[in-house]
Amino acid sequence: MDWTVRVPETGEVGALLDVNTVAFGKAVQHDRSDRALQLTERERLLGAWEDGRWVGCAGSFPFEMSVPGGSLPCAGVTWVGVLPTHRRRGVLSALMARQLGDCRERGEPLAMLWASEAPIYGRFGYGTGVQVLEHVRIERVHGRLRGHPGLRGRVRLVSRDEALTAWPAAWEAVRAERAGLHRRSPPWWQLRAIPEAGERPGDGAEFLASLEESGATIGYVRYRVRGDWQDGIRDGTLEVLELLGVDGGAEAALWEFVFGVDLVERVAARYRPLDELLWHLLEDPRRLERRPVDALFVRVVNPVRALEGRRYAAEGRVVLEVRDDFGGHAAGRFALECSGGAGRCRVTTESPGAELDAAALGALYMGQASALALWRAGLIATDRETAARLDRLFRWSPEAWAPEEW
Repeated sequence: MDWTVRVPETGEVGALLDVNTVAFGKAVQHDRSDRALQLTERERLLGAWEDGRWVGCAGSFPFEMSVPGGSLPCAGVTWVGVLPTHRRRGVLSALMARQLGDCRERGEPLAMLWASEAPIYGRFGYGTGVQVLEHVRIERVHGRLRGHPGLRGRVRLVSRDEALTAWPAAWEAVRAERAGLHRRSPPWWQLRAIPEAGERPGDGAEFLASLEESGATIGYVRYRVRGDWQDGIRDGTLEVLELLGVDGGAEAALWEFVFGVDLVERVAARYRPLDELLWHLLEDPRRLERRPVDALFVRVVNPVRALEGRRYAAEGRVVLEVRDDFGGHAAGRFALECSGGAGRCRVTTESPGAELDAAALGALYMGQASALALWRAGLIATDRETAARLDRLFRWSPEAWAPEEW
């Protein structure tokens, strides 16, 4: 090979990120290095360098990620791409190997990503750990809600500055309950979660609405209305960009608000949880269009720390044999003992009760995937009784949720 993998110098970051832009078939933008370095450290960026230019790139964000019943450091993998002139030459494999090694050295037990194409990352030990509803959509004429006995709060349209101050507490309250949400830093809120007007692609003004009760923000919705007038009738779609409530009553109150917005023919939302509350609020839920899609791909880098860092829904003990053909970071035999919700994990020489690879462990980890389903698919080698025990241990409620791409 004629290329080497290295961290860019400060003045090289913009050119490195251009590789990702070209790899996704987009026009090169203005220098994005300042923005990127507000969200991550330069040392987390990697590039493949050949003959005085970048030909491949990968990076990660320093996330604190919610996992079932807990929170752990996690590399949020991003900006992965290889120039079309250098594909099928091992560039991506080299970048992924270096990145996972760096994660291990930094003490991050997990790495997670959104995949542009689902088949890419399984060979690097990533498994589909979180699915979401890629879109939900309903014609407003069919959007009659049953009502919720615990409706809470009052909705108020707020400014961006007000939202930046009040919304993080509500986000953290939900993050404490659901796996799959990372702690948003102040720059993340400013640049990604609630960007300034005109910075996010798509037409239509964005509106910010807080749900408040006794002086506290207990939920919020960010939305926009798109569409035009046809023959004197407004043909508009209200797009929910993010809707979050600290409990069912708060979430239901926000949906009540959304369906009460005038001059709207339909309501749509992206990246909603599989256990979407709206389904149960509708008088005619059959009318709600829902499409599940893979969201977070999960890579276990340090099995002992990862397995001890989450909670478990039942008591029991199992010995896992994990294969890891890409770097060996997750490989080994581990005894997992769960009691009182906590898990103790240690390396062992005992005979394994179940055998699986790193990708299957990643799929199982966030508590959404069924161990019985993985067993039936041949991804866990064991007997039905042990698969059922794994299912009871690892499954978690509420469902893991990934509300935003990164």
